[in-house]
Amino acid sequence: MKIGIIGLPKTGKTTIFNALTRSNHPTDKYMQVSDEANIGVVQVTDERITKLSGLYKPRKTIYAQIEYHDFPGIFAQHRENPENALYNEIKAMEGFAVVLRAFDDPELDELYGKADPRKQFDDFLAEMIISDLIVAEKRLERIELGYKRGVKTSAIQQEERLLRTICENLNNNIPIQKIELSSEDHKALRGFQFFSQKPVLILLNCSEEGLSDMQKYRAYFQDSGFLCEPIAGKFEEDLSTMEAEEAVMFMEDAGIDESAREKLNHLCYRLMGYISFFTVGEDEVRAWTIEQGDNAVTAAGKIHSDLARGFIRAETFLYDDLIRYGSEKLLKEKGLFRLEGKEYIVRDGDIISVRFSV
Repeated sequence: MKIGIIGLPKTGKTTIFNALTRSNHPTDKYMQVSDEANIGVVQVTDERITKLSGLYKPRKTIYAQIEYHDFPGIFAQHRENPENALYNEIKAMEGFAVVLRAFDDPELDELYGKADPRKQFDDFLAEMIISDLIVAEKRLERIELGYKRGVKTSAIQQEERLLRTICENLNNNIPIQKIELSSEDHKALRGFQFFSQKPVLILLNCSEEGLSDMQKYRAYFQDSGFLCEPIAGKFEEDLSTMEAEEAVMFMEDAGIDESAREKLNHLCYRLMGYISFFTVGEDEVRAWTIEQGDNAVTAAGKIHSDLARGFIRAETFLYDDLIRYGSEKLLKEKGLFRLEGKEYIVRDGDIISVRFSV
Protein backbone atom coordinates (compact mmCIF):
# COMPACT_ATOMS: atom_id res chain seq x y z
CA MET A 1 0.00 0.00 0.00
CA LYS A 2 1.35 3.41 -0.99
CA ILE A 3 0.04 6.44 0.90
CA GLY A 4 1.02 9.98 -0.07
CA ILE A 5 1.37 12.50 2.77
CA ILE A 6 0.38 15.75 1.10
CA GLY A 7 -0.96 19.21 1.85
CA LEU A 8 -0.18 22.88 1.67
CA PRO A 9 3.32 24.14 2.61
CA LYS A 10 4.51 24.19 6.25
CA THR A 11 1.63 22.16 7.68
CA GLY A 12 3.96 19.64 9.40
CA LYS A 13 3.91 16.85 6.82
CA THR A 14 7.54 15.85 7.39
CA THR A 15 7.11 15.96 11.17
CA ILE A 16 4.29 13.44 10.86
CA PHE A 17 6.30 11.39 8.35
CA ASN A 18 9.18 11.25 10.84
CA ALA A 19 6.78 10.07 13.55
CA LEU A 20 5.35 7.33 11.33
CA THR A 21 8.64 6.05 9.92
CA ARG A 22 11.00 6.86 12.83
CA SER A 23 13.01 9.04 10.46
CA ASN A 24 14.84 12.27 11.27
CA HIS A 25 14.42 14.43 8.18
CA PRO A 26 14.87 18.14 8.96
CA THR A 27 11.65 20.05 9.69
CA ASP A 28 12.86 23.63 10.11
CA LYS A 29 10.09 25.95 8.97
CA TYR A 30 12.63 28.27 7.34
CA MET A 31 13.94 25.56 4.99
CA GLN A 32 13.35 25.90 1.29
CA VAL A 33 10.62 23.58 -0.01
CA SER A 34 12.13 20.42 -1.48
CA ASP A 35 11.39 19.05 -4.95
CA GLU A 36 11.62 15.41 -3.86
CA ALA A 37 9.56 13.13 -1.67
CA ASN A 38 10.81 11.38 1.44
CA ILE A 39 9.96 7.67 1.34
CA GLY A 40 9.67 5.26 4.28
CA VAL A 41 8.30 1.74 4.74
CA VAL A 42 6.43 0.93 7.95
CA GLN A 43 5.64 -2.51 9.29
CA VAL A 44 1.97 -2.83 10.28
CA THR A 45 1.79 -4.37 13.73
CA ASP A 46 -0.84 -7.13 13.82
CA GLU A 47 -1.12 -9.23 16.96
CA ARG A 48 -2.64 -12.02 14.88
CA ILE A 49 0.63 -12.46 12.99
CA THR A 50 2.52 -12.37 16.28
CA LYS A 51 0.33 -15.16 17.72
CA LEU A 52 0.52 -17.22 14.54
CA SER A 53 4.29 -16.92 14.61
CA GLY A 54 4.23 -18.20 18.17
CA LEU A 55 2.18 -21.23 17.12
CA TYR A 56 4.10 -22.21 13.99
CA LYS A 57 7.57 -20.94 14.94
CA PRO A 58 8.50 -20.22 11.30
CA ARG A 59 11.88 -19.27 9.93
CA LYS A 60 10.41 -15.94 8.77
CA THR A 61 7.57 -13.77 10.04
CA ILE A 62 6.40 -11.09 7.62
CA TYR A 63 3.97 -8.38 8.61
CA ALA A 64 2.07 -6.23 6.12
CA GLN A 65 3.72 -2.95 5.15
CA ILE A 66 2.71 0.57 4.22
CA GLU A 67 4.95 2.74 2.08
CA TYR A 68 4.58 6.40 3.04
CA HIS A 69 5.66 9.15 0.63
CA ASP A 70 6.13 12.59 2.17
CA PHE A 71 5.66 15.11 -0.64
CA PRO A 72 6.66 18.78 -0.52
CA GLY A 73 3.89 21.39 -0.37
CA ILE A 74 1.62 20.23 -3.16
CA PHE A 75 0.55 22.84 -5.71
CA ALA A 76 2.88 25.41 -4.11
CA GLN A 77 5.60 25.49 -6.77
CA HIS A 78 4.27 23.62 -9.78
CA ARG A 79 0.97 25.33 -10.48
CA GLU A 80 1.86 26.09 -14.11
CA ASN A 81 2.66 22.50 -15.06
CA PRO A 82 0.31 19.84 -13.68
CA GLU A 83 2.05 17.14 -15.72
CA ASN A 84 5.53 17.34 -14.15
CA ALA A 85 7.33 14.39 -12.55
CA LEU A 86 6.34 15.28 -8.99
CA TYR A 87 2.64 15.42 -9.91
CA ASN A 88 2.94 12.04 -11.61
CA GLU A 89 4.53 10.55 -8.49
CA ILE A 90 1.70 11.88 -6.34
CA LYS A 91 -0.91 10.52 -8.73
CA ALA A 92 0.62 7.05 -8.42
CA MET A 93 -0.32 6.89 -4.73
CA GLU A 94 -3.22 4.64 -3.72
CA GLY A 95 -4.54 7.11 -1.17
CA PHE A 96 -3.72 10.43 0.47
CA ALA A 97 -3.13 11.55 4.04
CA VAL A 98 -3.82 15.29 3.84
CA VAL A 99 -2.12 17.25 6.63
CA LEU A 100 -3.87 20.42 7.82
CA ARG A 101 -2.18 22.89 10.18
CA ALA A 102 -4.18 23.25 13.38
CA PHE A 103 -1.41 24.72 15.55
CA ASP A 104 -0.69 28.41 16.05
CA ASP A 105 2.54 29.93 14.80
CA PRO A 106 2.71 33.74 14.37
CA GLU A 107 5.27 33.60 11.55
CA LEU A 108 3.39 30.92 9.61
CA ASP A 109 0.13 32.76 10.29
CA GLU A 110 1.60 35.83 8.62
CA LEU A 111 2.87 33.90 5.60
CA TYR A 112 -0.01 31.46 5.05
CA GLY A 113 -2.91 32.83 7.11
CA LYS A 114 -4.34 31.70 10.44
CA ALA A 115 -4.47 27.98 11.21
CA ASP A 116 -7.96 27.29 9.85
CA PRO A 117 -8.23 23.60 8.85
CA ARG A 118 -11.56 24.08 7.08
CA LYS A 119 -10.24 26.85 4.83
CA GLN A 120 -7.00 24.93 4.20
CA PHE A 121 -8.92 21.87 3.09
CA ASP A 122 -11.28 23.90 0.91
CA ASP A 123 -8.26 25.51 -0.79
CA PHE A 124 -6.57 22.13 -1.17
CA LEU A 125 -9.72 20.51 -2.58
CA ALA A 126 -10.17 23.38 -5.03
CA GLU A 127 -6.63 22.86 -6.34
CA MET A 128 -7.22 19.11 -6.76
CA ILE A 129 -10.45 19.77 -8.66
CA ILE A 130 -8.79 22.33 -10.97
CA SER A 131 -5.98 19.89 -11.74
CA ASP A 132 -8.44 17.08 -12.53
CA LEU A 133 -10.57 19.39 -14.65
CA ILE A 134 -7.55 20.33 -16.78
CA VAL A 135 -6.78 16.65 -17.41
CA ALA A 136 -10.39 15.73 -18.22
CA GLU A 137 -10.90 18.68 -20.57
CA LYS A 138 -7.65 17.94 -22.43
CA ARG A 139 -8.81 14.37 -23.01
CA LEU A 140 -12.20 15.59 -24.27
CA GLU A 141 -10.42 17.91 -26.71
CA ARG A 142 -8.46 14.92 -28.07
CA ILE A 143 -11.68 12.90 -28.38
CA GLU A 144 -13.34 15.73 -30.33
CA LEU A 145 -10.29 15.91 -32.61
CA GLY A 146 -10.56 12.15 -33.15
CA TYR A 147 -14.25 12.48 -34.12
CA LYS A 148 -13.30 14.99 -36.82
CA ARG A 149 -10.85 12.43 -38.16
CA GLY A 150 -13.50 9.72 -38.25
CA VAL A 151 -12.49 7.89 -35.05
CA LYS A 152 -15.80 7.31 -33.22
CA THR A 153 -16.09 3.90 -31.58
CA SER A 154 -18.69 2.96 -28.96
CA ALA A 155 -15.93 2.71 -26.33
CA ILE A 156 -14.73 6.27 -27.04
CA GLN A 157 -18.32 7.57 -26.97
CA GLN A 158 -18.82 5.93 -23.59
CA GLU A 159 -15.58 7.49 -22.34
CA GLU A 160 -16.75 10.88 -23.60
CA ARG A 161 -20.06 10.60 -21.72
CA LEU A 162 -18.25 9.62 -18.53
CA LEU A 163 -15.75 12.49 -18.80
CA ARG A 164 -18.51 15.01 -19.44
CA THR A 165 -20.23 13.80 -16.25
CA ILE A 166 -16.92 14.18 -14.44
CA CYS A 167 -16.39 17.72 -15.78
CA GLU A 168 -19.93 18.79 -14.90
CA ASN A 169 -19.42 17.71 -11.29
CA LEU A 170 -15.92 19.15 -11.03
CA ASN A 171 -17.22 22.49 -12.29
CA ASN A 172 -19.68 22.36 -9.39
CA ASN A 173 -16.77 21.73 -6.95
CA ILE A 174 -17.76 18.08 -6.46
CA PRO A 175 -14.68 15.79 -6.24
CA ILE A 176 -14.77 12.56 -8.23
CA GLN A 177 -14.85 10.40 -5.11
CA LYS A 178 -18.22 11.99 -4.23
CA ILE A 179 -19.79 11.17 -7.64
CA GLU A 180 -21.95 8.06 -7.87
CA LEU A 181 -20.09 5.90 -10.36
CA SER A 182 -20.30 2.21 -11.19
CA SER A 183 -17.39 -0.15 -10.64
CA GLU A 184 -16.92 -0.18 -14.42
CA ASP A 185 -16.74 3.63 -14.43
CA HIS A 186 -14.07 3.57 -11.73
CA LYS A 187 -12.06 1.04 -13.75
CA ALA A 188 -12.35 3.24 -16.85
CA LEU A 189 -10.95 6.21 -14.93
CA ARG A 190 -7.95 4.43 -13.40
CA GLY A 191 -5.62 5.40 -16.22
CA PHE A 192 -6.23 9.10 -15.56
CA GLN A 193 -5.14 8.82 -11.91
CA PHE A 194 -7.33 11.78 -10.95
CA PHE A 195 -6.40 13.46 -7.67
CA SER A 196 -9.94 13.81 -6.39
CA GLN A 197 -10.75 10.16 -7.09
CA LYS A 198 -8.28 8.96 -4.43
CA PRO A 199 -9.43 8.12 -0.88
CA VAL A 200 -8.49 10.86 1.59
CA LEU A 201 -7.56 10.69 5.28
CA ILE A 202 -7.47 14.13 6.92
CA LEU A 203 -4.84 14.65 9.63
CA LEU A 204 -5.33 17.64 11.92
CA ASN A 205 -1.78 18.50 13.00
CA CYS A 206 -2.08 20.26 16.34
CA SER A 207 -0.14 20.80 19.57
CA GLU A 208 -0.35 18.26 22.37
CA GLU A 209 -2.43 20.73 24.38
CA GLY A 210 -4.73 21.34 21.42
CA LEU A 211 -5.86 17.73 20.93
CA SER A 212 -9.01 18.21 23.00
CA ASP A 213 -10.03 21.19 20.83
CA MET A 214 -9.96 19.22 17.59
CA GLN A 215 -13.29 17.39 17.99
CA LYS A 216 -15.28 20.20 16.34
CA TYR A 217 -13.09 19.97 13.23
CA ARG A 218 -13.13 16.19 13.30
CA ALA A 219 -16.94 16.17 13.45
CA TYR A 220 -17.12 18.71 10.61
CA PHE A 221 -14.95 16.64 8.26
CA GLN A 222 -16.59 13.35 9.20
CA ASP A 223 -20.02 14.88 8.54
CA SER A 224 -18.64 15.83 5.12
CA GLY A 225 -17.80 12.16 4.49
CA PHE A 226 -14.06 12.18 5.18
CA LEU A 227 -12.06 10.04 7.58
CA CYS A 228 -10.36 12.46 9.99
CA GLU A 229 -7.91 12.13 12.88
CA PRO A 230 -6.22 14.73 15.11
CA ILE A 231 -2.50 14.19 15.65
CA ALA A 232 0.00 16.06 17.81
CA GLY A 233 2.76 15.83 15.23
CA LYS A 234 5.69 17.17 17.27
CA PHE A 235 4.74 15.07 20.30
CA GLU A 236 4.50 11.94 18.13
CA GLU A 237 7.83 12.72 16.45
CA ASP A 238 9.50 12.94 19.89
CA LEU A 239 7.74 9.72 20.93
CA SER A 240 9.07 7.85 17.90
CA THR A 241 12.69 8.51 18.97
CA MET A 242 12.29 6.91 22.41
CA GLU A 243 13.01 3.39 23.58
CA ALA A 244 9.90 1.24 24.05
CA GLU A 245 9.73 1.45 27.86
CA GLU A 246 10.32 5.19 27.88
CA ALA A 247 7.68 5.68 25.19
CA VAL A 248 5.09 3.75 27.22
CA MET A 249 5.74 5.94 30.27
CA PHE A 250 5.62 9.07 28.13
CA MET A 251 2.26 8.03 26.68
CA GLU A 252 0.84 7.18 30.10
CA ASP A 253 1.80 10.63 31.40
CA ALA A 254 0.06 12.20 28.40
CA GLY A 255 -3.02 9.97 28.75
CA ILE A 256 -2.49 8.35 25.33
CA ASP A 257 -3.07 4.60 24.96
CA GLU A 258 -1.93 4.16 21.34
CA SER A 259 0.74 5.92 19.31
CA ALA A 260 -0.25 7.73 16.14
CA ARG A 261 2.02 5.35 14.24
CA GLU A 262 -0.17 2.34 15.10
CA LYS A 263 -3.45 4.26 14.84
CA LEU A 264 -2.69 5.76 11.43
CA ASN A 265 -1.51 2.45 9.98
CA HIS A 266 -4.88 0.91 10.85
CA LEU A 267 -6.76 3.99 9.62
CA CYS A 268 -5.02 3.62 6.25
CA TYR A 269 -6.36 0.07 5.98
CA ARG A 270 -9.83 1.38 6.74
CA LEU A 271 -9.40 4.24 4.28
CA MET A 272 -8.47 1.91 1.44
CA GLY A 273 -11.02 -0.77 2.32
CA TYR A 274 -8.24 -3.36 2.71
CA ILE A 275 -8.23 -6.56 4.74
CA SER A 276 -5.56 -9.12 5.61
CA PHE A 277 -5.43 -12.84 5.01
CA PHE A 278 -2.61 -15.09 6.18
CA THR A 279 -0.42 -17.93 5.00
CA VAL A 280 1.24 -20.12 7.62
CA GLY A 281 3.82 -22.88 7.87
CA GLU A 282 7.26 -23.80 9.16
CA ASP A 283 9.01 -21.68 6.53
CA GLU A 284 6.93 -18.52 6.82
CA VAL A 285 4.00 -16.83 8.52
CA ARG A 286 2.87 -13.87 6.46
CA ALA A 287 0.12 -11.25 6.17
CA TRP A 288 -1.21 -10.40 2.72
CA THR A 289 -3.25 -7.32 1.83
CA ILE A 290 -6.26 -7.37 -0.51
CA GLU A 291 -9.35 -5.25 -1.05
CA GLN A 292 -12.50 -6.16 0.86
CA GLY A 293 -14.67 -8.15 -1.56
CA ASP A 294 -11.77 -9.78 -3.44
CA ASN A 295 -12.18 -13.44 -4.28
CA ALA A 296 -9.94 -16.45 -3.71
CA VAL A 297 -8.25 -16.22 -7.12
CA THR A 298 -7.26 -12.61 -6.49
CA ALA A 299 -5.85 -13.63 -3.10
CA ALA A 300 -3.93 -16.49 -4.73
CA GLY A 301 -2.47 -14.04 -7.25
CA LYS A 302 -1.17 -11.87 -4.41
CA ILE A 303 0.93 -14.81 -3.26
CA HIS A 304 2.14 -15.77 -6.75
CA SER A 305 0.76 -15.38 -10.28
CA ASP A 306 1.11 -19.16 -10.87
CA LEU A 307 -1.30 -19.84 -8.01
CA ALA A 308 -3.96 -17.69 -9.65
CA ARG A 309 -3.31 -19.12 -13.12
CA GLY A 310 -3.54 -22.75 -11.98
CA PHE A 311 -6.05 -22.27 -9.15
CA ILE A 312 -8.00 -25.39 -8.16
CA ARG A 313 -9.23 -24.81 -4.61
CA ALA A 314 -8.39 -22.73 -1.55
CA GLU A 315 -8.06 -24.66 1.70
CA THR A 316 -9.30 -22.16 4.26
CA PHE A 317 -9.85 -21.80 7.98
CA LEU A 318 -10.30 -18.85 10.32
CA TYR A 319 -7.65 -17.32 12.53
CA ASP A 320 -10.18 -17.03 15.39
CA ASP A 321 -11.01 -20.76 15.16
CA LEU A 322 -7.32 -21.69 15.19
CA ILE A 323 -6.70 -19.59 18.31
CA ARG A 324 -9.81 -21.02 19.98
CA TYR A 325 -8.84 -24.68 19.40
CA GLY A 326 -5.06 -24.37 19.25
CA SER A 327 -4.18 -26.63 16.33
CA GLU A 328 -5.05 -27.49 12.74
CA LYS A 329 -5.64 -31.10 13.82
CA LEU A 330 -8.51 -30.10 16.12
CA LEU A 331 -9.95 -27.80 13.44
CA LYS A 332 -10.09 -30.73 11.00
CA GLU A 333 -11.74 -32.94 13.59
CA LYS A 334 -14.42 -30.29 14.15
CA GLY A 335 -14.99 -29.79 10.44
CA LEU A 336 -13.71 -26.22 10.41
CA PHE A 337 -11.43 -26.68 7.38
CA ARG A 338 -13.15 -25.58 4.18
CA LEU A 339 -12.39 -26.07 0.49
CA GLU A 340 -13.46 -22.95 -1.39
CA GLY A 341 -13.70 -22.26 -5.13
CA LYS A 342 -12.68 -19.36 -7.33
CA GLU A 343 -15.57 -17.08 -6.39
CA TYR A 344 -15.17 -17.42 -2.64
CA ILE A 345 -14.99 -13.93 -1.08
CA VAL A 346 -12.00 -13.86 1.26
CA ARG A 347 -12.67 -12.63 4.79
CA ASP A 348 -10.38 -10.66 7.07
CA GLY A 349 -8.46 -13.20 9.15
CA ASP A 350 -8.77 -16.13 6.73
CA ILE A 351 -5.80 -18.50 6.70
CA ILE A 352 -5.41 -19.84 3.19
CA SER A 353 -3.45 -22.58 1.43
CA VAL A 354 -3.94 -22.70 -2.35
CA ARG A 355 -4.17 -25.92 -4.32
CA PHE A 356 -3.08 -25.34 -7.89
CA SER A 357 -1.75 -26.99 -11.04
CA VAL A 358 0.20 -25.38 -13.88
